[in-house]
Amino acid sequence: MLNLDQFMNIRFLQKQGHSVREIARLTGHSRNTVRKLLRAKRAPMPAPRVRASKLDPYKPYLTERWQAHGLSAVRLLPEIVAQGFAGSPQIVRRFLQTLKATRHTDQALTVRFETPPGEQAQCDWAEVGRYPQPDGTSIRVYAFVMVLGFSRYLYVEFTRSMTLATLIRCHQNAFAFFGGWPRRILYDNMRQVVVGPERINARFLDFTRHHGFEVKRCRPYRPRTKGKVERSVS
Repeated sequence: MLNLDQFMNIRFLQKQGHSVREIARLTGHSRNTVRKLLRAKRAPMPAPRVRASKLDPYKPYLTERWQAHGLSAVRLLPEIVAQGFAGSPQIVRRFLQTLKATRHTDQALTVRFETPPGEQAQCDWAEVGRYPQPDGTSIRVYAFVMVLGFSRYLYVEFTRSMTLATLIRCHQNAFAFFGGWPRRILYDNMRQVVVGPERINARFLDFTRHHGFEVKRCRPYRPRTKGKVERSVS
């Protein structure tokens, strides 16, 4: 691409009365290039250079983790370092700032969505952390969370696994706690429920049909779609 000086030089030669052929000969550019620049309404502007970042391969992971749990750069940095990231903490902080700015904009544009009684519940897992045992080992602890959309009535159960059998047991315990279940329950793409595009785990689907409630999936990377349970998880 020609720079501004070359563009102005071609325009100056035209004002001096030189033909396209003469301008091409004097500048060394093709006649088509000269004609194109003479017809242009403004000087050509170079496209901004998009510089590759060491963080690029890890941005999807950081986005998912931050949107799900709101973790800080201090918490997230060791996770991507373990995956091979070799950049500075400042890069991670700057990227998280862009995510925060995007969320602030999205929240300003989000319309509050409410459901009538008995219509919807929202469900999610949360990783609580590792806890030491008397024998010196540690166990990983999770939390199953279900919240009713209308009343915000909340059920939480701590578990040592997130298997399908555990998920179904937690649902049964939650239904007993609530004294029933809603018409539909909203999930993200948790692997115990979703096994492919538009495909629900067959065993879990059998469970839902037995109880007569509908599985609804929220859009990926849109935690505010099931914001009631996300706030409970936080």
